[in-house]
Amino acid sequence: MTRVRTFAVAVLLLSFATAAHASWYDDYDAGLAAARAGNWNVVVQKMTAAIKGNASENNKARTYGAIFINYHPYYYRGVAYLNLGKYEQAVSDFERATGPGPENLGSIETLMGRAKKSLEASNVPEPDPAPARPVETRPNVVTPPPVPVQTAPSIDPALRQRAQAAIASTKQKLTQAQQRRATASPQYTNAMSIFTEATTRSATARSNDDLNAIITMAENAGDLADLAAAPSVAATPNVPPPVTSAPVIPRSTAATDAVLDDYKRQLRRALESYFAGDFEDATRDFETLVRKLPDNAWIWAFLGASQYSQYAFEADESYRSAALRSFKKAKSLRSWKEGLPEKYFSRRIRRAFRDTAG
Repeated sequence: MTRVRTFAVAVLLLSFATAAHASWYDDYDAGLAAARAGNWNVVVQKMTAAIKGNASENNKARTYGAIFINYHPYYYRGVAYLNLGKYEQAVSDFERATGPGPENLGSIETLMGRAKKSLEASNVPEPDPAPARPVETRPNVVTPPPVPVQTAPSIDPALRQRAQAAIASTKQKLTQAQQRRATASPQYTNAMSIFTEATTRSATARSNDDLNAIITMAENAGDLADLAAAPSVAATPNVPPPVTSAPVIPRSTAATDAVLDDYKRQLRRALESYFAGDFEDATRDFETLVRKLPDNAWIWAFLGASQYSQYAFEADESYRSAALRSFKKAKSLRSWKEGLPEKYFSRRIRRAFRDTAG
């Protein structure tokens, strides 16, 4: 009988422990839903509860069994604090955040810059008040009480202008992507989806929180539009005239093809991943190639472009640092008089390559 009671108590304690352990990711899911809706007070509440249960951010945080999630509660709580005007708390959370979660609301670097600028502006001391003037004695006049008037929520006109400017800028970037025939790329598809939602929200914005969310969405869509590239088109091979006998291939040419055959297959696979937008696979394959062909400037350039594209998606500074190192190596091996060619690299990547110290 004692063993049965002991087993029952153990099972009960285990169920309590499991429920307590599971609560942090339930709070995280609720916080994500609130972030999508722009309910920033709820985001702060839910992400704080999630952090109490699990304070470690991770791209693959284990919940239960074999279930993993992209877990970045400090990132979302920092965005919420930024939109609520609590800039000091926002800076503190962005310093702890290691990247965005499944909903990318902007890079940590950009959001941190906004929070610090707003914090500095809020700390500017107000001017001393003017000295009080003597109060004139006037006869008491009885005036009727004012009639209460219902007013709409206050919206900052400057913030509304910023939202409209962000939407206009993103629209221009989408047009440029269309002109370079990049509409079939996954980056363009995602950018258009986010842009459509931002413009829809702009028509019904009722608060400053709504406008801040619209600005963030429009800027994210603009970044994705910059990354959109046209798919590579294979050149039509020239069909040689029929010959009566097999052409004689010099032994040096045949030997070169044989020696480089393995590298050609690996390079083709890496380039196919890059142009398809699978930047993680492309990075891995180009890293393998630079170890085998360390003096090839083109491979270093494509490796840097893949790493920089990962940075644009995940806002992880380690990818940006790796990309700049690869660009620097490419410049040390080759003189790029015209810079990276437009047909292979997006405008944002070409600009990052140009600004990298050689």
